[in-house]
Amino acid sequence: MVAEVQSGVGQLSVTRCDGSPTGTGFLVAPDLVVTAAHVVDRASAITVSFDGTAVRGVVLGFNKLADLALVRTDTAVSGHQFTFQTTEPLLGTDVAALGYPDGKTLTLTRGVVSGLDRDIDFGIGFIGDMIQTDAAINPGNSGGPLMGQDGLVSGVVSAYRARAQSTAYAVTASRVAKAVEEWRARGVPLAPVDCGGAPAPDSGIVSMKVSSNHDQANNVGQALLLHGQGINRGAYAAAFKQFTPEFGASFGGEAEWSHGLGSSYWTKLDVVNVTGTGNSLEASVLLQTRQDASHGVAGQTCSDWRIAYTMVWDGAAWRIAGTALPHGDPQACT
Repeated sequence: MVAEVQSGVGQLSVTRCDGSPTGTGFLVAPDLVVTAAHVVDRASAITVSFDGTAVRGVVLGFNKLADLALVRTDTAVSGHQFTFQTTEPLLGTDVAALGYPDGKTLTLTRGVVSGLDRDIDFGIGFIGDMIQTDAAINPGNSGGPLMGQDGLVSGVVSAYRARAQSTAYAVTASRVAKAVEEWRARGVPLAPVDCGGAPAPDSGIVSMKVSSNHDQANNVGQALLLHGQGINRGAYAAAFKQFTPEFGASFGGEAEWSHGLGSSYWTKLDVVNVTGTGNSLEASVLLQTRQDASHGVAGQTCSDWRIAYTMVWDGAAWRIAGTALPHGDPQACT
């Protein structure tokens, strides 16, 4: 069943003005992704990645008090489209959560429905009628499907209690299905948050491709994507947080680093090769940027870069620890 449905589970990379959270979502139509509201809350930019290919998303529906959101992608995705259970699961029913916890690749955890009709308050008000499960849930799982053995969605993973081992919660399928039905008729998406200082009006999109088959290539790509997405949206604080503290300090701080960007923004990212093992990797990347002629090398308004990134795992995420230009300055786009 996992082999049949996993193509429809995507990893969300969200840029806020002050940070870059990740989460999980799943397809219910070729261009519609269900996720948790807290994953896309205050989003300036959203990218959803399916098997190494990233597509841009916008929030079409949002309910913070139900912790539900619907994201519309700007490109149709050919992955599996999930459907919802029409009845509530019984206590003791086997379930599994699919998602991207703790910066890992797609992960499945199994458990049972350990409680029903739970009213949970995580600081924003009570969410009623939630499913409780003992399937292991960690940061990054939020928004993913909690499904039965038949592949039908029982609920949307919402939260877990850090102090209560093996206790997590999901929004019921019936509530999600009703919300999706209402939202998919919406024609106008919610406006993204404006962080100010974006280098160009059309600079929000980073087209990402992961060509490397290294087992951490997708995760490295996500880290770089969040960095570029932050630059593009003028969310320089979020972009700067993708550096290790030591590498960030080498620029003289966030203000000095962001001032040096001028009008530059990313358009294309290809993670060509990733090498190394353990907590330190090298990523060979093809990057395309656009900028005013006054900020481009040799007056370039479009530049193709070949950059070697040193990536370090800090226990929670991959961070940029260094960069090099082994092939010299960028070339004008062909």
